[in-house]
Amino acid sequence: MVDFKACPRCRGDINRNRDMYGEYLECLQCGYTVDIVPEPKKQIDWTKTRGKPGRKKKIAA
Repeated sequence: MVDFKACPRCRGDINRNRDMYGEYLECLQCGYTVDIVPEPKKQIDWTKTRGKPGRKKKIAA
């Protein structure tokens, strides 16, 4: 995907790329690059829920 005139350094066109290290933005005119840092996944606080997902516990009757 190309964003036109979005480079903060030269006002050139920014292209979104991906390599083995992750995603990054690269200017097509001046070569400016910046990494795109993915947002961390939410951690679920299992103490505030009814329990972990999975099999139900057997209740002895």
